[in-house]
Amino acid sequence: MDLGISFKNIREGKGKSVYALSKETGVSENHIHSIEKGTTQPSVAILERLLNALGVTLPEFFNDDRDVLYPSAYERELDCLRPKAGRRTGPHSAATCKMVGAVIGVHKFPVL
Repeated sequence: MDLGISFKNIREGKGKSVYALSKETGVSENHIHSIEKGTTQPSVAILERLLNALGVTLPEFFNDDRDVLYPSAYERELDCLRPKAGRRTGPHSAATCKMVGAVIGVHKFPVL
């Protein structure tokens, strides 16, 4: 993803000029042009200010139209069993993994 090109496409798609965006956000026209050309990278705060003026959030900007992936039931079970910081794991952890694997129908259930 080219940040400058993506930003310029959004700005032009919203029909907003660099001048109008500059006046609305307080970011100089030169800085906006530099961002769009790729000669400078904006701080997160500046990028967020510019995007908010265009009605776009940071997550929407960086999404790249990819689908959001959610964990399956199997992956959620694995996550529940994964040792976490401050969580004790005992000698029965492997047995628990095997039992859960049998319940959800996985024959080779990985031991974490």
